[in-house]
Amino acid sequence: MVLKAMKSGLNQLESSDIARITRACVQVSVEEGKDLIVKGETSVDLYIVTDGSFKVYDDTLGEDFVHAILDRGDVFGEMAFIDGTPRSASVKAITDGTLLRMGRKEFDNLLASNPDTAMLFIFTLARVIAKRLRDVNLALRNMTFNEYDQERESVIKEVIARMEYAVHIELAEETGDFLP
Repeated sequence: MVLKAMKSGLNQLESSDIARITRACVQVSVEEGKDLIVKGETSVDLYIVTDGSFKVYDDTLGEDFVHAILDRGDVFGEMAFIDGTPRSASVKAITDGTLLRMGRKEFDNLLASNPDTAMLFIFTLARVIAKRLRDVNLALRNMTFNEYDQERESVIKEVIARMEYAVHIELAEETGDFLP
């Protein structure tokens, strides 16, 4: 099964759920150098890497700032997939590769035929986003602070806590778990 060794967290699901998610996706072959996502565009497709390497980057300042190199088992496009906002970074194929693509139509079909699996899929994506947010928080903290920056640290921690709370609220509203 193609998702069995996924780093995306899907491997924590039951094999029957993984099979349903895999069947809901469309397999896409890509050639080296192909742009899959362009920062600022409004597409909402989500991708799961099954083969190849992909660069997540931002070139708005004239040169590539590489956010991540993704390979088998990684997911990208999850933020726009969930919240529908424009893409926050670009993604390009470093090598030839194969992806599983899930658009809104494919997710709606999964939701209609297997609502429990669809919900598990969304929670898995939430875990991916939460892990990435924690990694960014840690990197920001390590990059920003030294032993003399205690006051600035408390301000940044408060901002991070508010960001995490906002993400939690958005995800809860998306899943219907939001209680006012």
